[in-house]
Amino acid sequence: MMDAIPNRYPATDPITTEIVRNGVLAVTEEMKTNLMRTAYNTIIYEALDFTTGLFTATGETVSIGIGLPMFIRGMSETVKAKLKHFAPDGPNPVGIHPGDILVTNDAYITGSHLNHVTFSLPIFDGDELIAFVGCMAHWIDVGGTLGGMTTDIYAEGLQIPICKYSDRGTVNTLLEDIIRMNVRIPSRAMGDLRAQITAVKSGERRFLELVKRYGKDAVLQSIAAIMDQAEIAARKRTLTIPDGVYEAESYMDDDGVSVGKKVPIRVRV
Repeated sequence: MMDAIPNRYPATDPITTEIVRNGVLAVTEEMKTNLMRTAYNTIIYEALDFTTGLFTATGETVSIGIGLPMFIRGMSETVKAKLKHFAPDGPNPVGIHPGDILVTNDAYITGSHLNHVTFSLPIFDGDELIAFVGCMAHWIDVGGTLGGMTTDIYAEGLQIPICKYSDRGTVNTLLEDIIRMNVRIPSRAMGDLRAQITAVKSGERRFLELVKRYGKDAVLQSIAAIMDQAEIAARKRTLTIPDGVYEAESYMDDDGVSVGKKVPIRVRV
């Protein structure tokens, strides 16, 4: 059982909070299992080059079905970017609705390369947006150069801007056609796409079952309480780190111009 937390959520008792904590973990683990069982390429189901996640309505991470831990931050930032993109004051102010599925592989948004495609599905309780589920996974091919050094993002492959794969339940078949025409093995790409859709839809279904069983307010308040407890634990752990200067160093293979010239990356805290 978790340590005591400030009583900011009187409608939620500790037992319900602990049940919800295990419930959200189960949601993302089932998403992970479904993706691995239905994906077409071994990079997903054997190398585990993917991550599934559950997020708040504002894009904060709630639970992760870990394939590669490095994706955790990227998916949260991608959900936030999609919210901003479709907001009333955003570049495409059409809003987000039940039945939508959002997609992008923009490397500068996801913090990864173009092979990593991220689908996000907004979860609604009636007309209220209450959460998101997401899935980032590595497709075996997205076009681009083979067997050589690339010098710009355009040679890396197909770039998918933030857009709706599904708009209120209607699939964007033009986007599917664009993908098929720009990859070398369309059947593999579309198979992995369907596997990711299966993952996010199963996450939506399971989270709504949790909401139906315990009530929307109890589930959302439990998640907020869990986040508060996580903050308390993280701050407590941070205070145990001895004062001092901490340094780390790594290298990039080259700077994209001088092949073989390693580029040092140094951090001093």
